[in-house]
Order: sequence, then C-alpha cells, then structure tokens
Amino acid sequence: MMKWLPVSLLVASVYAQAAPVLVNVIDGDTVIIRDDSLTYHLRLLDIDAPERQQAFGIQSRRSLQQLCEHASIRVQLQGRDLYGRTLGHLYCNHNDASESQIALGMAWFNARYSKRLALDALQQQAQQQGLGLWQEAQPMPPWQWRKIYGQYYRRQP
Repeated sequence: MMKWLPVSLLVASVYAQAAPVLVNVIDGDTVIIRDDSLTYHLRLLDIDAPERQQAFGIQSRRSLQQLCEHASIRVQLQGRDLYGRTLGHLYCNHNDASESQIALGMAWFNARYSKRLALDALQQQAQQQGLGLWQEAQPMPPWQWRKIYGQYYRRQP
C-alpha cells in the first residue's frame, strides 16, 4: 500500500495546479480567471449586473467578490461574446454565482439570453423581499443604463 502513496500525492498535486483561480472581480457579472497558463475575462451567463458606475454597481461587485474570494472555483465555459470575453458559469464552493447574485438582488435575470426560468423565480423573490437593488422602487436595468450613459464610461473588455 505504501508504494501507491507517492503516486497519489503526485496526482493530487497535478489536479490542484489545474484548478481555475479567481484573479479579479471586475463587476457583478464579470471576473478574471486564470486556468493553468491562460488568463481570461469570464462573463457570467444568465445575469446582467449593474455597471460599477450605476446604482448598486459597487455592491454587486462586492457581493460576487465575497462569494468567490478564497473559494474553490469551477468554471463551465460556453463560448465568447462580442467583446471577446469568455462566456460561462462560475461556481464558488459549489454555489452557482449567477444564481447567488440574483437571489441577493445584485443582478437581473437576463431573460433575453437565458431560458433558466428558475432564476426568474429567484429574482421575483428578491424583488418581493426588497433585497439589494430591489430596495429602489424602479431600479434601472443595466441594459437601459448602458444605452443612456454608455458613451460616458469605458467598458471593460
């Protein structure tokens, strides 16, 4: 049995190095991930969070940061967007980051691009409870905010 111990340790060591690492949280729906030698922006699917300059933008970013900082990270990639960001799902300690952001009232369910209707139900619960951005009577969705104010701030890639 002792002959197998060094091999087991070597396999565990290789696996630990391959795990993705959270480098930075850009805003409530975009992070920077390092996976082996590749570093990329990951845009979370299913949600649209307030921009940093928008009401609740800083709180949304902090919420995602608190969820994922020092957590074990898993990423499920789904392609790229027009800005070159990688699209996908982010799991922090086995928690779906998109789901958590919606449940806390820190992001909108992105019904235009997502069919995960359970997230719409989570958003309705957050609204009813007045959580996060739903503390405001009529919070402005980020897609409307970008349409009005987009030319006045620099977009993150």
